Amino acid sequence: MAADVSLEALRDEIDKIDEVIVRLLDSRARCAYTIGRLKHELGRPVYEPQREAAVIAHVRKVNDALGGPLDGDAVARLYERIMDEARRIQRLEAERDAKSNSEERRTNNEERITKNEREG
Repeated sequence: MAADVSLEALRDEIDKIDEVIVRLLDSRARCAYTIGRLKHELGRPVYEPQREAAVIAHVRKVNDALGGPLDGDAVARLYERIMDEARRIQRLEAERDAKSNSEERRTNNEERITKNEREG
């Protein structure tokens, strides 16, 4: 019975940790979204391999200092997936912005044509 209580307590702890992880991932995704908008405005590509290599190197270093059960490759794989999702968010935002700009140009052209027809 003691093993059941301990198992349940550990699972409860994991649930709490998962909630924190999800909140942190949400914060990270919101930053990535904003970065994507800035990249689009600056004409920079979504994929920046040098930056991603720096992120992987950084998280490997942090992980090594912790000395926990995850090795550097495991942490790198996790962060590769996190960055994949960040790029996906950035691409979606760039596509949404491009579509919005296209619709705005079309509306402006239609308004200009209508104005010219009234004046002409």
